Amino acid sequence: MKAFWTVIVILILVGSASALLSWRSPETPVESATTVESPTTVMPESSKPPANSLVKSDNTVKQEVAPSSTATAPTGTAGTLTIGLDQKINGATVRPGRLVEKDGAILADGKYLIRGAGTAESPYEVSWELLMSASDTFIPRLGEREIPQRIALLNNAHVRVSGYIAFPLIVTEATECLVMLNQWDGCCLGVPPSPYDAIEVKLSAAEDNSKRHVVRVGTLEGVLRIDPYVVEKWLVGLYTMDNGVLSTEL
Repeated sequence: MKAFWTVIVILILVGSASALLSWRSPETPVESATTVESPTTVMPESSKPPANSLVKSDNTVKQEVAPSSTATAPTGTAGTLTIGLDQKINGATVRPGRLVEKDGAILADGKYLIRGAGTAESPYEVSWELLMSASDTFIPRLGEREIPQRIALLNNAHVRVSGYIAFPLIVTEATECLVMLNQWDGCCLGVPPSPYDAIEVKLSAAEDNSKRHVVRVGTLEGVLRIDPYVVEKWLVGLYTMDNGVLSTEL
């Protein structure tokens, strides 16, 4: 009897297994993935940003303007004077400036007022501040060799300048002298001059030099020369004057 039921159980199990094997859920075939490319958007010419613009990531357009070069006004524009630009100065070139007429005088570079016409009858009246301004652009030891136009116009012109006078110490009658910004006795007292604040003068007539170490102040008129004297790149002298006439009546 046990063998019978054993056979029945085995048959039931075999039938169940066959049923399970024969039943399957329908399988859905899996298609291979296909990459779909989105069409390329062509921007119309009218909506394209200009060539000199910068497109940012948020699709905004930022105009980018190329920097413009700084414009420099040419020398000799309306209202300016070209006097002095044609001067030939040994070892130097003339640097153009801005010279305009103002109240019958010349206003140079908005700072220096030069009165007179540069003639024997009406010499230019020059200040030491003007003469010393040559040091702005003329320093041979540094390779700077430009004479400002405001200085160049004085070359070969009649000028009048006042200052301290120094004669050579070893003569009783002097035909030469220095006119300077600062007091100096030619030896020991005072401040020795620089090439920018002194003029070497050849006098038209000899002057009495019997009283030495006397402080002299005067005015000199004559023809100014801008004649750089350079030794081993060091500037020794800059201004000379011919036919100087000394007046001690200030």
